[in-house]
This record gives sequence, structure tokens and C-alpha cells, in this order.
Amino acid sequence: MRIAIDARFFGTGTGIGRYIEQLILNLEKIDQSPPAPSAGQGGIPSAGEDEYFILINKENESKYQPLKSNFKKVVVDIPWYGLEEQIKLPKVLKNLKVDLVHFPHFNVPFFYNQPFIVSIHDLILTKYPSQRATTLSPLKYFFKNFLYRIIIKHAINKAQAVITMANFTKDEIIKKFEIVETQGIASVRVIYEGLTKLENNNVQIDLKKYGITKDFFLYVGNAYPHKNLEFLIQAFQKFKKDYQLVLIGKKDYFYQRLEKFIKNLNLENKVILTDYVSDQDLSLFYQRAQAYVFPSLCEGFGLPPLEAMQFSLPVLASNTSCLPEILQDAVLYFYPKDQDDLLEKLDKIINDQELRERLIINSQKLLLKYNWQTMAEETLKIYKNL
Repeated sequence: MRIAIDARFFGTGTGIGRYIEQLILNLEKIDQSPPAPSAGQGGIPSAGEDEYFILINKENESKYQPLKSNFKKVVVDIPWYGLEEQIKLPKVLKNLKVDLVHFPHFNVPFFYNQPFIVSIHDLILTKYPSQRATTLSPLKYFFKNFLYRIIIKHAINKAQAVITMANFTKDEIIKKFEIVETQGIASVRVIYEGLTKLENNNVQIDLKKYGITKDFFLYVGNAYPHKNLEFLIQAFQKFKKDYQLVLIGKKDYFYQRLEKFIKNLNLENKVILTDYVSDQDLSLFYQRAQAYVFPSLCEGFGLPPLEAMQFSLPVLASNTSCLPEILQDAVLYFYPKDQDDLLEKLDKIINDQELRERLIINSQKLLLKYNWQTMAEETLKIYKNL
């Protein structure tokens, strides 16, 4: 079989980029083909071997080097989303003469009519179609959201299979798009993501350079509206204990807007925005924090709390969307629209030592459940069974 994987997000550092990277790297691990030939040797796959064509954008081509002879890097210059993707990508795939394409995101070209599967990570854009979630003008945002709904509906209805990362999202997809699981119509299959191990770092840095002078709660991630950070900040304003709240994320448009929000509340010394933090420094934040807080209103999987658990850091998380399914009994839950509930749980997680120890024990058991190689194996089964 000739399989193409749209890996244009590879190397971007996004959640989808990490998903694609781990899918490809682990497919290479479980593939039984010989290693890629050294320079000067031929790279002709053996008879009966599956061939993989990994589509990488030109700007990130150096970040992926095939390890097996039947994995071929195909360099393209096609931006994500937009008209160019709709026109150029089908032509590239047609020239490759592939039997199956895996699109790891909803943006499947509308007029691509050959067999494909699609990964749908969440339905956040259908649940929170807010002007606050974009930098576009109202008219452009309306048009973009309209096109998004057409593209995602087409992708789900025309796919040979839909992969999603939680049963919660699977149920949403089936209900939203009225999918009837019968022969000839896409089935929706849940394959949990894995967890990339973060290294404990013994390098010591002075957190005062970030304005951190007290014990602190930690959040790592972006500041999109559905992450519910304004709610977190407003609740923390009422927290009477002498703690700081540290939010780590690249200071883009959404973090800049959040920075203004913090200044308007006169919380610059209580709520710290660090901007981008290197992986080396990030591990120290995880080690030094008192607890990790995840107030999101909607998630497709919920990877950040799992990353925090690797450092035996107790986690507070909202009790919505897929989070109870993914995080199970390893976190202390709160209702993400009730400030009093969050304040009670903030106090509880720093003062109840028995609770902290129980959450840490449960989290270490939970982490064993999520494995990238298992994700790749389950995905490969789908390729083979179509």
C-alpha cells in the first residue's frame, strides 16, 4: 500500500505538530522494513512493503529525516489552510498515486475524492465561535468560520475513518454531524495520544528574573478564550494566601490582551506572564510549582496536565469536556465557571498533604496508560483494515 501522511505541521511545536511527529517516528519504529540506505545506495522498497510518503513543508524539511527505506520525504511549499492548500495539495497527492492519505487535521481539500482518513482533535471552533478567538475583522471571521464548518463536515462525511482522541469528542462528532455507523459511512474511532517524556533538570535558575518571588501555581499553554484564563485570574484575585500565579506561553496577540486584563486589575505582581520559556527552564517551573491549574472549558485530549504529572506535581483541572475521561482520579476537579469552587480547591490542594500524596500516586499510574507507540500501532491497524 502507498500511504501519504500530510505532515506539514511537523516541526511547528504545536499540539498537532507533536501528534504528527510522534505518529511518523513511531510508525518507523514498528515498521518491519530495513533502515534507510546510506548515501549512494538505492532506496527501493521490498516487494509487498508499504510505502509512506511524508509531506513536509519546505521551511521545516530539515527537521525530518527518514529512518527506513520505505519512508519518503516529499517537500512541498503549501501553507496551511486557505485556497492554495485546496488547489495544490490534491495535485501533489494525485502525482504520488497513493492508495490512502492520512490528514491529521480537519483541513482536507474539499475536492480531494480519493480514499483518506482524518484526525479530528476537537470541535472547539464549532462550540466557541467567538470573535474574541481571532484577530480577523468580524466579516472575515464570519466567512472563515463558515468555510471551516463546510470543510470539517466534508472531511468527516467523506473519510473512510475518523480518528479522535477521546470518547467525549467521538460522541460530539457523531451527534453534531449526525453520523450513522453503517457500512460505507465513516466510523469514528478513539485512539488516545501519548506522552513525551520531559527530563528533570538539575540546572538551577533564579526565578526572580521572571518576577517570581513567592510560592506559585502554574499554567502552561496558550491563552485562547476557551482556555478560560480570565476566569482563573479573576478568581485568583480573591485568593487570600500569599501566592503568585504563573502563566507560561509565548506572548502572542492573546497573551498581550491578557496582559492588559491583568494590568486593569492591578495584578502585575500577583499574576506573572513569563512569555516563551526554554525546555530547560520549563522543567524547573514544574519542579518548583505548588500545583498545576488547568481551567479550560473544552479540550480534545488534555496533554498539559499529564506533562505536569511527570514531575509529581499535583493538578487542579476543570470537570468539563474530555478531562474527567482522560485525567480520571489523578486530579482535583473544579467547576470552571464557579470562582468559589476554584478558590476552595486552591486552598485544599496546598494544605491537604494526604490529598496531594494520593493525587501524585494516582497520576503516576495514569501516565502508564498513554503511549505514543500504542497510538501508532492502533493507527496502523486502521490503515491496514481499510
